[in-house]
Amino acid sequence: MRLAAIARAAFVAAATVIATTAPALPAPPVVPVESADRASPPEPLVREAEGRAVYRLIVVDGVGFGNESVREVSLLCSSYGSGGTHPRAAEACSAIARAGSIAAVSSDPAAVCTLEYRPVAATAMGAEAFQETYGNGCLLRAAKRAVFDF
Repeated sequence: MRLAAIARAAFVAAATVIATTAPALPAPPVVPVESADRASPPEPLVREAEGRAVYRLIVVDGVGFGNESVREVSLLCSSYGSGGTHPRAAEACSAIARAGSIAAVSSDPAAVCTLEYRPVAATAMGAEAFQETYGNGCLLRAAKRAVFDF
C-alpha cells in the first residue's frame, strides 16, 4: 500500500516537472475562410486521358437469386502498360485494344459452358460504358474473355 503511494507521488512529481519545463508548442496559424485556397474537386474515379483508359469493372453473380455477390476491380490500359487491381490486366487491355471496345470483344469459340442458369451482370464504367447480363459466369468469360475474368 505504501509502495503504491510512493509510486503515485513520484509519477505526479515527474509529470509536474515535464509539464513546467517542456517548451510550449506554438499555436497553429489561423487562416480566414475567405482567404483560404479552395481545393479543386477530386478527380473522378474513372476517366479517359491522353493515351490511357481507366475502367471500373463490376461483376454481380446470382442476379435475382437473393444472394448476390459483387466483385469489383479497376483496370488501367495505356500505351505504357496496364495496371489496376485486375488480376489479368495485360490480357484484358490487349483484348480491348484488339477489339476497339469492351462491347466489341469477340467471344472465345473454343469455350464450353454448362447450361447452368445463374445470371451474371457485367458492368464497365469509365473510358467506356458497358452493361450486359449473361446466363452464368462461364458465358460471361467466354463472351468477354479476360476483361471480366476476375
